[in-house]
Order: sequence, then structure tokens, then C-alpha cells
Amino acid sequence: MVRILFFGDLVDTLGMAADEIALPPDVTDVERLLFVLSKRGEMWKKMLLGNPKLNVTVNKQFAEKSAPIQDGDEIALVGFAVV
Repeated sequence: MVRILFFGDLVDTLGMAADEIALPPDVTDVERLLFVLSKRGEMWKKMLLGNPKLNVTVNKQFAEKSAPIQDGDEIALVGFAVV
């Protein structure tokens, strides 16, 4: 399980401040996690994929989308709507 925290415009746009999910076996980095989450709907896709105003932390450290993730991690997504 990983804990995902949402901040900025993501809270209102996606309708949640936090979530916990079991990591699928093929999800080993932040980029793959964002892809899996984007399948939840069009707004998820818009806010998480290709959004230059999206910042990520893994275990409270700023991280690139290529950063590895594993069970037990806390991933924070700080995103703002692209105008």
C-alpha cells in the first residue's frame, strides 16, 4: 500500500485530499503511478499527466517523476490547474 496526499487545486478538482492504494506489480516509479491514477477519469488525466504545475514528493522529499516508489511510501502530489 502507498499513501497518496493531494494538495493545491487537486483537492477540489479530484474531490479528495488523500487516498491509499495497493501498488500494482508494474508500478515502480512515480510516472507509472500517475499513469495508473489518470485512468480514474478525464480530470485525473488532465491534472496528473503533462501538467507543468505538478510537483511530487516521495516520503517528504521532492522527487522527479522517474523516482522509484515501493510499498509503504507516502507520495504527495501538489498540483495547480493549467490556465
